[in-house]
Amino acid sequence: MKKNSSGSGAILEIKNLSVVYRHRVMGRVYAMSDVSLSVNEGEALGIAGESGCGKSTLLKSILRLFNPWEIDSVSGEILYDGCDILKMTPPELRVLRRGGISMIFQHPYAAFNPVIKIGRQLDETIRLYGCRREAHELLETCGLDERIPEMFPHNLSGGQLQRLQFAMALASGARILLADEPTTSLDAISQFEILKLIKKLVEKESLTLLFVSHNLSLIKYLTSRAAVFYGGILVEDAPCGELFKNPLHPYTDALIRCIPRPGRELGVIPGDSPDLSAPASGCPFYSRCSYAGELCLGKVPLMRTYHKVRCFNAGPDEVSEQR
Repeated sequence: MKKNSSGSGAILEIKNLSVVYRHRVMGRVYAMSDVSLSVNEGEALGIAGESGCGKSTLLKSILRLFNPWEIDSVSGEILYDGCDILKMTPPELRVLRRGGISMIFQHPYAAFNPVIKIGRQLDETIRLYGCRREAHELLETCGLDERIPEMFPHNLSGGQLQRLQFAMALASGARILLADEPTTSLDAISQFEILKLIKKLVEKESLTLLFVSHNLSLIKYLTSRAAVFYGGILVEDAPCGELFKNPLHPYTDALIRCIPRPGRELGVIPGDSPDLSAPASGCPFYSRCSYAGELCLGKVPLMRTYHKVRCFNAGPDEVSEQR
């Protein structure tokens, strides 16, 4: 693959990505509109937003995991080391999925063949990817018992299977991990253990992470930067410390107020989610925002450089000016 020569340090660059689904009832569904985002090598990026905002669509686009019948159109660029994933041939895509980028799915039971022992599935992965690490080493790295290879997927808990997904990703030699809400189906203790494992692997294995979650507290704990989506549009992108201290988009501010805290009333976001059956025009949060004005009905660009936000009420880029 062609290497990135831009000098930006980005291992993954998404430029003006738009995705339109084909739906038998709604017709077209504009799931993602004009999204631009870059991720540096070794960075941990959190992707937040409510259901239907485009989080999973973004990850599926990066690996082109769409069925032909469900997609109406995909436009823009997704550059991995300077090579556009959207223009890759099937053989190039296989190479990408077998060593460049790996996906950790939300439901771990669906990621394994239920009638084949774990050891055989892991050994096949090691041979396929030419991994130099032994199965027992991968299992130990991911906190799994040496008896695991003799078991079937149904003998294991959701937390153990989720750990196995990470072992498979290490066997593939992936540089980028796409984690699509990997803790959603787990109990609280297993969630915390998986989060600790992710944090350890990102640091020890020098991985780049894109972590999708509804839970802003998890994103704050695990990642250094967060991108907030609403209605298929990127509305805010900033380092986590800055984002949680000074949220600039009204939707991000409302999300943070919805985080449960002792002694404080739980926040509520009034109104309904946007209708995605038509192309976005103006700010998608317009109908639910108390600061909305006539300007918000037109195109709202992604403004500022250090703390990016798609809102006219955000003010000047004071942090960037100080820098």
